[in-house]
Amino acid sequence: MSETVSPMRTCPSDQKPSVLERENQRLRQENERLARNVEEQAQERHRGEQQQAVLRRRLADIHEELSHFAYVVSHDLRAPLRGIRLITEWLCEDYGGKLGPEAKEQIALLQNRVNRVHSLIEGVLQYSRIGRIKENRVAVDLNELMPLVVETVAPPAHIRITLDPNLPTLTCEKTRLIQVFQHLLTNAVKFMDKPQGEVHVGCAEEPQCWRFRIADNGPGIEAKHFERIFRLFQTLASKDEQESTGVGLTLVKKIVELYGGRVWGESEVGKGSTFVFTLPKKSDADVPPYQAVPEFGGQADQALKES
Repeated sequence: MSETVSPMRTCPSDQKPSVLERENQRLRQENERLARNVEEQAQERHRGEQQQAVLRRRLADIHEELSHFAYVVSHDLRAPLRGIRLITEWLCEDYGGKLGPEAKEQIALLQNRVNRVHSLIEGVLQYSRIGRIKENRVAVDLNELMPLVVETVAPPAHIRITLDPNLPTLTCEKTRLIQVFQHLLTNAVKFMDKPQGEVHVGCAEEPQCWRFRIADNGPGIEAKHFERIFRLFQTLASKDEQESTGVGLTLVKKIVELYGGRVWGESEVGKGSTFVFTLPKKSDADVPPYQAVPEFGGQADQALKES
């Protein structure tokens, strides 16, 4: 009996190329899909860059308007205030003996209001300059600067301001640093309610920053007010009770944050307040080219006159 051999089954000669073609087609489609994704992302990025350019132009326009506003405030609003002040002074000098107590009181009230508006205008001007007008950053030795700042604050005899020894040297815009310490110390002195006032400026070194503390034994501030007092024109006491523009702490916050730092308050009512702020040892903030600052003339003694 002969053995039957089954014939071998073979694939058609075109089957293998067909599989390869299908795989190649799949890869081509995947590549086309990826290419479309890359193109869409590139277009999206381009649209984003265009939107950023539009926003930058708008921001530049806002700065331009702010500069114009500051100019108007500086010249057009202060001039009539000076006129009102001069007229009230002339009235007091020429007719002081003929004015009754009520008239003198009204003139004094008018002069007080003029001074208040003038201070508000100065505060707005200072606020608008921060970040817009730049000085060269220089090395500032706080051991030399702080006694000058304390001298300009001119605390009364019953208030003592003390400083930590061995304060650091910072690289910064000198005028801005003066403004920060001047406003914080002025507030501590202005609102002191103790017969023997104590204000202390302390500093501690941390790995990435310097931490400064301005502590006083004044009336203290309720915790619920700490966010409010850093807002522009916000004050806790009535302006008739305590003359204040509500600009100082806002300036401090804006300057400190411009340098990449933080500022906050700590307090216990009746025992005093402590304002703390940090300044990074190395600031990554973008510093534009130097611009002249005519208000200060780049001199420390002129800068100290700014409050």
